[in-house]
This record gives sequence, C-alpha cells and structure tokens, in this order.
Amino acid sequence: MNSGLSKRMVKVLEETRPPSALATAKKYNAATAIDLSLAQNEVLRSELIEFLKTTVEDHLATEHFSLPPGDGGDLTLRASLANFLNSYFNPIHHVTPQHIVVTAGTSDALENLIQAICDDGDSVIIPGPCWYSFESVFKTKPNVNTIIARPPTYQNYDNYLLASLQAAYNFADDRARIKAVAISNPHNPTARCYPRKALVECMEFCQERDLHVIFDEIYALCSLRSAPDDAPDFVSALSLTEPLMPEGAVKVDPSRVHVVWSASKLFGSSGLRIGCLISQQNPQLIKAVSMLTTSHTTNISALYLTHLLSWSQLPTLIALNSERLTSSYLILARALQSWNVDFITPTHGIFLFAKLGMKIKSQVEEKAFFNRLAVQGVKVSPGRLYSGVELEYGWARIRFSVKEEVMHEAVGRIKAFLEREEA
Repeated sequence: MNSGLSKRMVKVLEETRPPSALATAKKYNAATAIDLSLAQNEVLRSELIEFLKTTVEDHLATEHFSLPPGDGGDLTLRASLANFLNSYFNPIHHVTPQHIVVTAGTSDALENLIQAICDDGDSVIIPGPCWYSFESVFKTKPNVNTIIARPPTYQNYDNYLLASLQAAYNFADDRARIKAVAISNPHNPTARCYPRKALVECMEFCQERDLHVIFDEIYALCSLRSAPDDAPDFVSALSLTEPLMPEGAVKVDPSRVHVVWSASKLFGSSGLRIGCLISQQNPQLIKAVSMLTTSHTTNISALYLTHLLSWSQLPTLIALNSERLTSSYLILARALQSWNVDFITPTHGIFLFAKLGMKIKSQVEEKAFFNRLAVQGVKVSPGRLYSGVELEYGWARIRFSVKEEVMHEAVGRIKAFLEREEA
C-alpha cells in the first residue's frame, strides 16, 4: 500500500524505535502493569491538581480564550520564568523576558531551535547514553542527522565527555555539516550532573569549531537528598557563559549557548506541554524560534505556570518534590543492592540506570528479558534505546517518581520475576 508519506517521514518511521513498542508480548496487560518506563513525575500531582483548579477559578479571564501572543509567548509568563531562572539557576547575566521563548515543552523547544540553526542534512552531536527523544526529535521536522558520542563505560561516563565529543567529531563523514552539540544536564538516563569542568570543556570544544551548544536542563531542580557528598552539583550553562577560563584559553561566545527547560519533570506536568528556550545574546535566534512556535502553547498552561512560578510556597513545593522522590528512590535502591544489581547512583532526576539483566549477552536477549518483565507486571525502558556503551546489555532506565506504595509493589514484582529467571 502506498502511504503517500514523504521520503523523510518514511525514513524516520523506519529508524524510530517508539517507547510504546517496548513491551510487545501478547500477554502484556497495560491495565494492570506498573509502567516505570516513561519519564513522568507523579509525586506532586495531588497538590498540583488543587493548585491548577484554584488558578483557573481565580484568574481565568476572557482574554485566555484568544490566541497566545506570537512574539515569544505570554509576556507575563516570560517574566515569571525569568524570575524563576534568576532565583534558581544562578545566571551570570540577568535573564530577562526578551531572552525567553515559550514553547510546548522541551521537545518543541529543541525541535524548533534545531530547525532555526540547521539546514536539512546537517548534523548534531549528542553524547551518549542519551534520552531517546534527543535522537528522534531531530529527525522529523528539522530532518537533521544525529551523531552519538559514545562513552567507553557507564559508571564514569561523565569523565569521557570531551574525549567522546572529539572522537565523534574527528570520525564524522562531513565535519562541515556539524552545527551543534546537544547535551542533557542533569543527565537522562543516568540522573547525574556533569562536573563544571566537563561543561566548560564542552563549551570550549564547541567554540573552537564554531558550533552551537544546547543544554537540556529539564531535571535541574529534581535533586535527591541521598546524593553522595562527592557527586557533582547541578551547574547551569547560564552560569558559565562568562569567560571564566585561564588567560589564553578559549572564550565562550554566549550567543551560541542555549538552554531549554520545562515544567514537565519538576512539577509533574508533562501533559500540559509548557516550557521554554533561553538564549541570552542571540536576538535573531529568539525571533526565529518565536516565529516557528507561534500558537504552539495553550493559555491555560501559561496561566497555570505563571502563577505556580510566582507562588509564595514554591520553595516548599520544590523541597517536597525532592523529599518524595528520595523516599521512593531509596525503596528501589535498597532492593537493587540486596539483589546485587549494579546501578548508577542518581543525584538529580526521577529514575536510575541499572543492569537489571545481569547475564544478558545480546540485544535479542535483552529485548526478550524486558518483555518477560513487562508481562509479569513491570514495564521499564531498556538500555538499548539510549545509544550507550557498545556491547553492554541488560541495562534499563527505571523510574521511581511514583508513590511509595506503588514503588513497593513494583519492587515486589521485580523480585519475583528475577527469582523466576534464576530458577
């Protein structure tokens, strides 16, 4: 059958591995399974639904039924975002509403940012392991190639950021078509932060080659209270654009440094589709992305986030998020430790990366293993989707951003499954 699709979209469909296809076994029951595969935060939903109801009841007006403004998005929201970023992200240069474009989440921000700086057939380097959508989002509308800079190990992947970027760049088929590096910090799927030194080196690497550098900082404030003392803290790219390097070192051009953020992870609001792009010294880029994202966001989401970010109880809400994430994480971590399962200790985020399939030796075995786990009632996100360390199998991203009772139930099901696998 001739689908009538463009050649570009046919190629995307052939190459894309959608998360919905992870558990394909016929006996998988989505109604009873615990889904720990999606990057959604559920620990604040009871508080947030009440806040949303109150916000709409108290502040919804007739103008919210009109189209949103097309020159960067709702100005009041951009002002609230600027205040939020200035308060929590420690920017060197004060963030203003003119530095911000409101978008329908981070995927929308990334997609349209790439469309603004890349032509069809250009390439973007992404350090691995990487968030699944980091690859797929660039291949649809922008039609951009992705080059994965794979690390040699999972446990110390952050020590190899510069080396892996250099290798990916040096071995690229057409270096002239590489236009940017896109990096998640805090990292997805490992839920850790890159050290300040590694981030500066990444910026210098891009500066030397006239590349844009894009930071997805969506997990910035989802900190865990159990983080090891020697773990790197979150450092926003907004705090690194001043020339802090020693005399003679490469200076970073802030017009080529861009940050994306959304409310989806910190405030458990993935379905409201509201986020932003921040670029402080590139007004032409801000104008371009504003044109590309005109009317993408909804006024209800903008109204909600505007008031949430200016709420007097916001610090308490952020602290409560960390407290609940930490409690659920510890339930999972203690179980994995008791089973002698290796995992990367998370510090910022809503999941951990664990070698759940300890004896798996191939992708085929990995797929079958995690399908069997899904049939037994727990769905996780297999490591093969994250373009990580080659010939490493059995890893999975496991979400813990659920209620404690759900996490206890999930742990019980995983334990029973692993015992059956060993029998």
